[in-house]
Amino acid sequence: MTMNWKRHLREEGYLEFGGFRVELTLDNTFMDLEYIPRIIVYDEETERWHVLRNPIPKGKTLEDNWDNAIEVLERIAGGVEEPIFGEPDVAVRFARALRSLADGS
Repeated sequence: MTMNWKRHLREEGYLEFGGFRVELTLDNTFMDLEYIPRIIVYDEETERWHVLRNPIPKGKTLEDNWDNAIEVLERIAGGVEEPIFGEPDVAVRFARALRSLADGS
């Protein structure tokens, strides 16, 4: 699959690869007036949605939020950061699939 995955995710708000669907979203879980960026991941194997728990720095604009979320994914793809889902098996498979996508394989 030849594509610029970061651009696709940034422009479309979602990305599908290796049995996963990644979506950029906003959350106000704690009923804050401001929304925080969030990455949610659907795993075809577990048939469930998971929230990526890695911290995403809050930006000044919506665009900053998306860019910061993609930077977290870039760190995971580069092996600099491990994904945090609370389910180690999902984290391992997600990191492997994202690294394959980033490597173009």
